[in-house]
Amino acid sequence: MLGHQEPDYFQDKDEELLAGLATQAAIAIENVRLYQTIHTRAQELDTIFQSIQDGVTLIDPQQHIVHENKQAYLLRTRLEQSQQSQPALEALLYTPARYALTGQGNQDIPVTIVNKNDEQAEYLVTASPLYQQQSTRQDTDTVETQAISGAVVIWHDVTEIRALLREKRFYAEIEARRSLLQRILDELPTSVYLVHGQDARLILANQTAATVWGTTWLPEQPMIDFLQQNQIQIFRNDGRSLPMEELATLRAVQSGEVIYQQQEIIRHADGSSLPVLVNAIRLDTKTSPLSHPTTWQNEQEPVAIVVHQDVSALKETENLKDDFIGIAAHELRNPLAALQGFIELFQAQLLLQPNNNLTPEQQESLENIDQATQRLVVLTNDLLDVTRLQAGRLELSQEITDLVSLVKRVTHRHQIISKRHQLIIDTQVPFLIVSIDVMRIEQVLTNLLSNAIKYSPCGGQIQIKLEELKASRQALLSIKDSGIGIPAYEQARIFGRFTRADNALSNGIYGTGLGLYLSRELVERHGGNIWFQSQEGQGTTFFVSLPLIAQPIDDESEAEIAEI
Repeated sequence: MLGHQEPDYFQDKDEELLAGLATQAAIAIENVRLYQTIHTRAQELDTIFQSIQDGVTLIDPQQHIVHENKQAYLLRTRLEQSQQSQPALEALLYTPARYALTGQGNQDIPVTIVNKNDEQAEYLVTASPLYQQQSTRQDTDTVETQAISGAVVIWHDVTEIRALLREKRFYAEIEARRSLLQRILDELPTSVYLVHGQDARLILANQTAATVWGTTWLPEQPMIDFLQQNQIQIFRNDGRSLPMEELATLRAVQSGEVIYQQQEIIRHADGSSLPVLVNAIRLDTKTSPLSHPTTWQNEQEPVAIVVHQDVSALKETENLKDDFIGIAAHELRNPLAALQGFIELFQAQLLLQPNNNLTPEQQESLENIDQATQRLVVLTNDLLDVTRLQAGRLELSQEITDLVSLVKRVTHRHQIISKRHQLIIDTQVPFLIVSIDVMRIEQVLTNLLSNAIKYSPCGGQIQIKLEELKASRQALLSIKDSGIGIPAYEQARIFGRFTRADNALSNGIYGTGLGLYLSRELVERHGGNIWFQSQEGQGTTFFVSLPLIAQPIDDESEAEIAEI
């Protein structure tokens, strides 16, 4: 051993020494192996520790951070850089740790942190004490005890989970409301539907809506696509096609107009027609909580509720009424013509007689009969025009005309009739060439000027202004009076048939209520518009716009117009 060959060179004590060294070497080798094993396990534990998605922090009894995983480190450093670092770390870490160091465990403590952008982060904090086994001797016995050696604090980020839960509850509430609203709407006898967006995409509709349209309108389908796909056409009350941009539904969502009782006729693909009254109102909301979930985030989507009322029965009754009015007007026309002829003949004979034997009372009665007959003739003609309009039989005979000359001629005639009113024409253009039915536009001018005179019982000025709108190639006429005006609450319906303002009746001003209705229909059939501005007690201004002819005028035509 150790290179010696001599016998008995080593003695017993040397063998004991060698045995001790061998034992120590074996212990050292085992310690190394155990250290490597412990080190490997420690690395494995640290890998597991770092892979935990929650933040985990170990605190010693002096409240110092002993160890933390990556998630805890990132959160702590982010909080330390914020303006609310101290209260945030206190709520998330140190307060739960202090409780744990006293032996009190804390489970799922809710903590909310708000950053500088007012964004909330929600955490559930769990803190538990760490115990270390200790042995103490008491007399001849060994007593095992546990002492708190630190605390572990776990931060669980529940921001996204709670946001998802809130969103799920929100969607559930929305669907519950939609379901309740759907059940209520399905019980209504009229068609009701909700649309949103500039293209009027359907949100929901009741069962009657499918009956009105003759088919089912799918959710989120734009209205124009729906109409075209199902070959549905919309017409005016007089049978003319209604442009898409004038549909009550599209006007409500695109321009925010409030539409009441717009008459439309729905023609289905099978040729059947359904007359309806349409009310469309844009809802006062920035969001559409009843719309499809994919659109909830768009806060600028306009939403409108639209109601269709089937007026087939009313329409039939109205047609019968119009037929009766037409028959009555026709039957009155001939007797009135005869009566008017006899009155004119009688007046002519009186003028030829040198000695008029009529008393003043008789002469006044004859004039009253003449005026009443003329009013009946005007009424009869208006009733006939109304029935023609309703039946779509009113035809226009258009010709190129100077609007300025026409207005001057009609104004002059009314100035002769009314001595208490001063009719003033204001125009800076020599002529305005339009293509119109002269008789019908003269009828409109007569209605407007007669109203201006009639509704200004105290007399005064009536201003007639003519101008050219070059940008839109239109002629604009305005007639302004200083009369009784139209009450604000009645202005929306003033163009209706047989409609008259209450203050007209209270002032003893009588009429049929057909003049403005006929005027609007006639102007619109010429491609123009009519509207007004009025304030009760301060007068009314009516405006009429008509398109100017597009083609240029040669010198010969201009000379002819100048001679008119």
